[in-house]
Amino acid sequence: MPKNLIVALQAVVVALLLSAPAFAKTTKGEAPAPPAVPVPKVDAEALVPPGPTKLEGTAQAVDGDEIRVGDSRVRLYGIAAPDMSARMGPEARVALDGLIGGARVTCKVFDKTPEGDAIAQCEVGGKDPALELVARGLAAVYRSGNFNDSEQQAFAEKYDAAEAQARQQDAGLWQPPAPAADPQAAAQERTKARVLHYAGFALLILAIFTVSITRLSVARRDRVERGKRREEQRTTLSFAMAAEVEIVLATARRLVEQISTHPAERPIPGAASAALALPSTTFWSANPARLHLLPVEATVPLLRFHAQYEDAVRKLSVASAVPANTLTAALNTLVEYGTAAVTAIEASIGIERHAEAAPDQPKPAPATTPTPAAAASPAPSGPANSKPDPAAH
Repeated sequence: MPKNLIVALQAVVVALLLSAPAFAKTTKGEAPAPPAVPVPKVDAEALVPPGPTKLEGTAQAVDGDEIRVGDSRVRLYGIAAPDMSARMGPEARVALDGLIGGARVTCKVFDKTPEGDAIAQCEVGGKDPALELVARGLAAVYRSGNFNDSEQQAFAEKYDAAEAQARQQDAGLWQPPAPAADPQAAAQERTKARVLHYAGFALLILAIFTVSITRLSVARRDRVERGKRREEQRTTLSFAMAAEVEIVLATARRLVEQISTHPAERPIPGAASAALALPSTTFWSANPARLHLLPVEATVPLLRFHAQYEDAVRKLSVASAVPANTLTAALNTLVEYGTAAVTAIEASIGIERHAEAAPDQPKPAPATTPTPAAAASPAPSGPANSKPDPAAH
């Protein structure tokens, strides 16, 4: 191989070896280093001058030692209040809300919390709400900030004095702890509570039984009263129905006597037929819906009587065209049914009517056609003029 070719190959190999690291970096996709950033001088002036800044706005309480002013959250400088879940925590939050809630505050920001919230001393109407919380025993002094600052030292002195006074007065957080409960007294209290629980349960059961018995008694009394009212209504209705039937019976008997003076086979003359009428049954017509108050033993005879009453009224209305004996038969049947209805009503209300002793009388013979002379002058006794015996019906 020529010497010049060997030298050329060696040069190529050396070039490849030298370019391998750079080629590896570019193949991995790593970007080159960024350019250097100029650094300002150490003695350059700060952008924000040191010292507290002010924060103003309408405040709302977040908890016992934190407020919100606009969009900023502010922790009150120099104090620490209990958490909301701890003892006196809710009381501290309510007290702080009463001091600054909805009012305009002016705060001096001394520092910031690790979360970035401001630590500031705030005033509302010239008063320090943090100092007021410490004086009430709802917050304790909390050391923070630069104590070499004279203003912060003045705040710390005021807060220390307020806390010392609250401790002396046993206010809020500084109230002495409650003495430990006596185990025997606690056991007695538990026993007492258990007894009261059982007594309350027994009283509840007793109350339920009392209410149930009272309701049953009231229901029974109501049933008795309803029964009494129903009995009174039934008695009143029975007497009224019986009285109305008795009036119709008396009129029917009188009409039988009047008709008996006329020939049995002939109609009643026009002048006499106009006076033949039965009294109206107004009470019966006005109380059809109350018949259920009467027993069936009284209702059935009443219905039969009033059906016969309607038949008799129709025949009497055409007495001038109906034979006298037809009218007499209708009225006698009416008297029979009426007597049976009155007897049934009286029996339903406990009235017993004793039969009156009457002399034996011969049974009246069937009515016959009287002679003209007999028709002109009715005799007191005779088959056609015999007065019907009401007792027989």
